[in-house]
Amino acid sequence: MNKKKVVILIPTHRPNLIETDIISLAHLKKHLGKYDICFVIPKKINGDTFKSLGYRIKKVNNNFFGTLRRVNESLLNKEFYENFKDYEYLLLYQLDAIILSNQLEMWLKSGYDFIAAPWFRPIIGHLTHQRGQGVSGGNGGFSLRNIQKSIEVLSKVEKLAKRNSKNHYTRRLWFWLAVLTGKSHKIWLNAPADNYPFNEDGFWSYEAPKYLNSFKVAPFSEALKFSFERYPKKCFELNGHKLPFGAHAWEKYDKDFWLSVLFDNKRNIRSHNSKKVAPVNHKCKKQKKM
Repeated sequence: MNKKKVVILIPTHRPNLIETDIISLAHLKKHLGKYDICFVIPKKINGDTFKSLGYRIKKVNNNFFGTLRRVNESLLNKEFYENFKDYEYLLLYQLDAIILSNQLEMWLKSGYDFIAAPWFRPIIGHLTHQRGQGVSGGNGGFSLRNIQKSIEVLSKVEKLAKRNSKNHYTRRLWFWLAVLTGKSHKIWLNAPADNYPFNEDGFWSYEAPKYLNSFKVAPFSEALKFSFERYPKKCFELNGHKLPFGAHAWEKYDKDFWLSVLFDNKRNIRSHNSKKVAPVNHKCKKQKKM
Protein backbone atom coordinates (compact mmCIF):
# COMPACT_ATOMS: atom_id res chain seq x y z
CA MET A 1 0.00 0.00 0.00
CA ASN A 2 1.35 3.40 -0.96
CA LYS A 3 1.87 5.70 1.98
CA LYS A 4 0.59 9.24 2.06
CA LYS A 5 3.33 11.83 2.18
CA VAL A 6 2.61 13.83 5.34
CA VAL A 7 0.18 14.40 8.18
CA ILE A 8 0.12 17.56 10.30
CA LEU A 9 -0.34 16.66 13.97
CA ILE A 10 -1.61 19.13 16.55
CA PRO A 11 -1.17 17.66 20.05
CA THR A 12 -3.21 19.19 22.86
CA HIS A 13 -4.62 18.17 26.22
CA ARG A 14 -7.14 21.04 26.33
CA PRO A 15 -10.72 20.61 25.02
CA ASN A 16 -11.05 24.26 23.98
CA LEU A 17 -9.07 26.89 22.09
CA ILE A 18 -7.64 30.16 23.37
CA GLU A 19 -6.98 33.30 21.31
CA THR A 20 -3.43 32.45 20.27
CA ASP A 21 -4.55 28.93 19.28
CA ILE A 22 -7.05 30.50 16.88
CA ILE A 23 -4.31 32.67 15.36
CA SER A 24 -2.09 29.61 14.94
CA LEU A 25 -4.86 27.60 13.28
CA ALA A 26 -5.79 30.48 10.97
CA HIS A 27 -2.24 30.59 9.60
CA LEU A 28 -2.11 26.81 9.32
CA LYS A 29 -5.36 26.69 7.35
CA LYS A 30 -4.30 29.59 5.12
CA HIS A 31 -0.99 28.07 4.08
CA LEU A 32 -1.35 24.29 4.56
CA GLY A 33 -5.09 23.71 4.52
CA LYS A 34 -4.88 21.17 1.67
CA TYR A 35 -2.94 18.66 3.78
CA ASP A 36 -4.27 16.11 6.28
CA ILE A 37 -4.51 17.88 9.64
CA CYS A 38 -5.24 15.92 12.79
CA PHE A 39 -5.67 16.91 16.44
CA VAL A 40 -4.00 14.37 18.74
CA ILE A 41 -5.75 14.27 22.10
CA PRO A 42 -5.91 11.92 25.11
CA LYS A 43 -8.90 9.56 25.16
CA LYS A 44 -10.34 11.34 28.19
CA ILE A 45 -10.60 14.67 26.32
CA ASN A 46 -13.76 15.68 24.46
CA GLY A 47 -12.81 16.56 20.89
CA ASP A 48 -16.12 18.09 19.76
CA THR A 49 -14.65 21.59 19.48
CA PHE A 50 -12.06 20.41 16.97
CA LYS A 51 -14.53 18.26 15.04
CA SER A 52 -16.89 21.22 14.71
CA LEU A 53 -14.08 23.12 12.98
CA GLY A 54 -13.62 20.31 10.47
CA TYR A 55 -10.45 18.76 11.88
CA ARG A 56 -9.73 15.06 12.20
CA ILE A 57 -9.26 13.61 15.66
CA LYS A 58 -6.84 10.91 16.79
CA LYS A 59 -7.27 9.77 20.38
CA VAL A 60 -4.22 8.33 22.09
CA ASN A 61 -3.47 6.89 25.51
CA ASN A 62 -4.20 9.24 28.39
CA ASN A 63 -0.55 9.14 29.44
CA PHE A 64 0.45 10.82 26.17
CA PHE A 65 0.98 14.60 26.35
CA GLY A 66 -0.51 16.92 29.00
CA THR A 67 2.72 17.74 30.85
CA LEU A 68 6.30 18.32 29.71
CA ARG A 69 7.28 14.92 31.06
CA ARG A 70 4.44 13.23 29.19
CA VAL A 71 5.29 15.08 25.98
CA ASN A 72 8.84 13.78 26.21
CA GLU A 73 7.68 10.24 26.94
CA SER A 74 5.16 10.35 24.08
CA LEU A 75 7.63 11.49 21.45
CA LEU A 76 10.15 8.85 22.51
CA ASN A 77 7.51 6.12 22.36
CA LYS A 78 7.47 3.86 19.30
CA GLU A 79 3.74 3.25 19.73
CA PHE A 80 3.03 6.94 19.14
CA TYR A 81 4.76 6.93 15.73
CA GLU A 82 3.15 3.63 14.75
CA ASN A 83 -0.25 5.33 15.03
CA PHE A 84 0.70 7.27 11.88
CA LYS A 85 2.72 4.75 9.88
CA ASP A 86 0.39 5.19 6.89
CA TYR A 87 2.33 8.43 6.31
CA GLU A 88 5.98 9.04 5.47
CA TYR A 89 6.34 12.21 7.55
CA LEU A 90 4.62 14.03 10.36
CA LEU A 91 4.74 17.76 10.90
CA LEU A 92 4.37 18.33 14.63
CA TYR A 93 2.56 21.60 15.13
CA GLN A 94 2.02 22.61 18.73
CA LEU A 95 -0.43 25.46 19.08
CA ASP A 96 2.31 27.91 20.04
CA ALA A 97 3.71 27.50 16.53
CA ILE A 98 2.87 29.55 13.46
CA ILE A 99 3.08 28.88 9.70
CA LEU A 100 4.31 31.71 7.48
CA SER A 101 4.24 30.21 3.99
CA ASN A 102 3.58 27.06 2.00
CA GLN A 103 7.04 25.49 1.83
CA LEU A 104 6.08 22.07 3.10
CA GLU A 105 6.67 20.25 -0.20
CA MET A 106 10.18 21.68 -0.38
CA TRP A 107 11.03 20.42 3.10
CA LEU A 108 9.55 17.00 2.39
CA LYS A 109 12.08 16.70 -0.45
CA SER A 110 15.02 17.92 1.65
CA GLY A 111 16.10 14.44 2.76
CA TYR A 112 16.21 15.27 6.48
CA ASP A 113 14.66 13.00 9.08
CA PHE A 114 14.37 15.65 11.79
CA ILE A 115 14.08 19.40 11.21
CA ALA A 116 13.23 21.90 13.94
CA ALA A 117 13.76 25.49 15.11
CA PRO A 118 17.53 25.72 15.73
CA TRP A 119 19.07 26.27 19.13
CA PHE A 120 21.79 28.81 19.93
CA ARG A 121 24.86 27.46 21.77
CA PRO A 122 23.28 24.18 22.90
CA ILE A 123 25.48 22.92 25.75
CA ILE A 124 24.08 19.40 25.61
CA GLY A 125 24.89 19.23 21.92
CA HIS A 126 28.57 19.94 22.49
CA LEU A 127 28.76 17.53 25.41
CA THR A 128 27.06 14.63 23.67
CA HIS A 129 28.93 14.82 20.36
CA GLN A 130 32.43 13.68 19.59
CA ARG A 131 34.99 16.41 19.07
CA GLY A 132 34.89 17.85 15.60
CA GLN A 133 31.33 16.73 14.98
CA GLY A 134 28.92 19.51 14.05
CA VAL A 135 26.08 20.44 16.36
CA SER A 136 22.60 20.60 14.88
CA GLY A 137 18.99 20.04 15.86
CA GLY A 138 16.35 22.13 17.55
CA ASN A 139 13.04 22.51 19.39
CA GLY A 140 10.49 19.81 18.59
CA GLY A 141 7.37 21.94 19.13
CA PHE A 142 7.37 22.73 15.42
CA SER A 143 9.25 19.96 13.65
CA LEU A 144 9.19 17.68 10.63
CA ARG A 145 9.91 14.01 11.37
CA ASN A 146 10.43 10.93 9.24
CA ILE A 147 8.04 8.41 10.77
CA GLN A 148 9.69 5.17 9.60
CA LYS A 149 13.16 6.37 10.54
CA SER A 150 11.86 7.36 13.98
CA ILE A 151 10.39 3.88 14.46
CA GLU A 152 13.68 2.29 13.37
CA VAL A 153 15.66 4.36 15.86
CA LEU A 154 13.33 3.52 18.74
CA SER A 155 13.40 -0.18 17.79
CA LYS A 156 17.19 -0.12 18.07
CA VAL A 157 16.98 1.68 21.40
CA GLU A 158 14.76 -1.09 22.76
CA LYS A 159 17.27 -3.74 21.71
CA LEU A 160 20.47 -1.97 22.74
CA ALA A 161 19.61 0.00 25.86
CA LYS A 162 20.90 -1.34 29.17
CA ARG A 163 20.88 -0.04 32.73
CA ASN A 164 17.42 1.42 32.16
CA SER A 165 16.00 3.50 34.96
CA LYS A 166 12.88 5.61 35.28
CA ASN A 167 14.60 7.42 38.12
CA HIS A 168 15.33 10.95 36.94
CA TYR A 169 18.44 11.21 39.12
CA THR A 170 19.94 8.04 37.70
CA ARG A 171 19.51 9.39 34.20
CA ARG A 172 21.11 12.67 35.17
CA LEU A 173 24.04 10.80 36.69
CA TRP A 174 25.24 9.83 33.23
CA PHE A 175 25.37 13.44 32.18
CA TRP A 176 27.19 14.74 35.25
CA LEU A 177 29.62 11.82 35.24
CA ALA A 178 30.57 12.82 31.71
CA VAL A 179 31.10 16.44 32.75
CA LEU A 180 32.95 15.88 36.03
CA THR A 181 35.39 13.29 34.71
CA GLY A 182 36.27 15.35 31.67
CA LYS A 183 35.58 12.29 29.52
CA SER A 184 32.26 13.62 28.36
CA HIS A 185 32.21 12.28 24.83
CA LYS A 186 33.30 8.72 25.54
CA ILE A 187 31.10 8.24 28.61
CA TRP A 188 28.08 9.97 27.17
CA LEU A 189 28.23 8.00 23.94
CA ASN A 190 28.04 4.81 25.97
CA ALA A 191 25.06 5.96 28.03
CA PRO A 192 21.77 4.22 27.15
CA ALA A 193 19.29 6.32 25.20
CA ASP A 194 16.45 5.41 27.55
CA ASN A 195 18.35 7.22 30.28
CA TYR A 196 18.46 10.44 28.28
CA PRO A 197 17.88 13.17 30.90
CA PHE A 198 16.78 16.03 28.65
CA ASN A 199 13.79 16.78 26.45
CA GLU A 200 12.83 14.51 23.56
CA ASP A 201 14.00 16.95 20.89
CA GLY A 202 17.49 16.73 22.36
CA PHE A 203 17.36 12.98 21.81
CA TRP A 204 16.28 13.32 18.18
CA SER A 205 18.83 16.06 17.56
CA TYR A 206 21.88 14.42 19.12
CA GLU A 207 21.28 10.79 20.05
CA ALA A 208 19.22 9.32 17.21
CA PRO A 209 22.08 9.37 14.65
CA LYS A 210 24.14 7.23 17.04
CA TYR A 211 21.59 4.43 16.71
CA LEU A 212 20.92 4.83 12.99
CA ASN A 213 23.75 6.22 10.88
CA SER A 214 21.38 7.15 8.07
CA PHE A 215 19.27 9.37 10.36
CA LYS A 216 19.82 12.92 9.07
CA VAL A 217 19.30 15.99 11.25
CA ALA A 218 19.11 19.39 9.56
CA PRO A 219 22.14 21.58 10.38
CA PHE A 220 21.77 25.05 11.86
CA SER A 221 21.85 26.91 8.54
CA GLU A 222 19.07 24.78 7.06
CA ALA A 223 17.02 24.67 10.26
CA LEU A 224 17.11 28.48 10.32
CA LYS A 225 15.24 28.50 7.00
CA PHE A 226 12.70 26.09 8.46
CA SER A 227 11.87 27.87 11.71
CA PHE A 228 12.80 30.55 14.26
CA GLU A 229 12.30 30.30 18.01
CA ARG A 230 14.49 32.31 20.39
CA TYR A 231 16.02 35.60 19.26
CA PRO A 232 13.77 35.96 16.18
CA LYS A 233 15.32 39.30 15.18
CA LYS A 234 18.78 37.75 15.20
CA CYS A 235 17.48 34.73 13.29
CA PHE A 236 15.91 37.10 10.76
CA GLU A 237 19.28 38.80 10.28
CA LEU A 238 21.20 35.51 10.01
CA ASN A 239 18.68 34.23 7.48
CA GLY A 240 19.36 37.12 5.11
CA HIS A 241 16.29 39.07 6.23
CA LYS A 242 14.06 36.28 5.03
CA LEU A 243 11.27 34.71 7.03
CA PRO A 244 11.35 30.96 7.61
CA PHE A 245 8.68 28.39 6.82
CA GLY A 246 7.30 28.82 10.35
CA ALA A 247 8.13 29.67 13.94
CA HIS A 248 7.78 28.18 17.40
CA ALA A 249 6.85 29.94 20.65
CA TRP A 250 6.21 33.15 18.71
CA GLU A 251 4.22 34.75 21.53
CA LYS A 252 6.91 33.94 24.11
CA TYR A 253 9.93 35.32 22.28
CA ASP A 254 9.61 38.94 21.05
CA LYS A 255 5.86 38.97 20.49
CA ASP A 256 5.88 42.49 19.03
CA PHE A 257 8.28 41.41 16.29
CA TRP A 258 5.99 38.54 15.35
CA LEU A 259 2.78 40.56 15.45
CA SER A 260 4.31 43.07 13.06
CA VAL A 261 5.23 40.19 10.75
CA LEU A 262 1.92 38.33 11.01
CA PHE A 263 -0.59 41.16 10.66
CA ASP A 264 -0.94 44.38 8.71
CA ASN A 265 -2.27 47.61 10.24
CA LYS A 266 -5.84 46.42 9.71
CA ARG A 267 -5.16 43.19 11.62
CA ASN A 268 -5.38 41.08 8.46
CA ILE A 269 -3.07 38.11 8.05
CA ARG A 270 -0.09 39.02 5.89
CA SER A 271 0.90 36.93 2.88
CA HIS A 272 4.56 35.90 2.76
CA ASN A 273 6.83 34.17 0.31
CA SER A 274 10.53 33.37 0.19
CA LYS A 275 11.52 36.90 -0.82
CA LYS A 276 13.12 39.33 1.60
CA VAL A 277 10.62 41.11 3.81
CA ALA A 278 10.68 43.84 6.42
CA PRO A 279 8.46 43.74 9.52
CA VAL A 280 6.23 46.75 10.12
CA ASN A 281 8.21 49.37 12.01
CA HIS A 282 5.80 50.03 14.86
CA LYS A 283 4.82 48.49 18.14
CA CYS A 284 1.71 46.44 17.64
CA LYS A 285 -1.40 47.09 19.61
CA LYS A 286 -2.90 44.43 21.79
CA GLN A 287 -5.29 42.27 19.83
CA LYS A 288 -8.96 42.16 20.53
CA LYS A 289 -10.46 39.05 22.03
CA MET A 290 -11.47 36.56 19.38
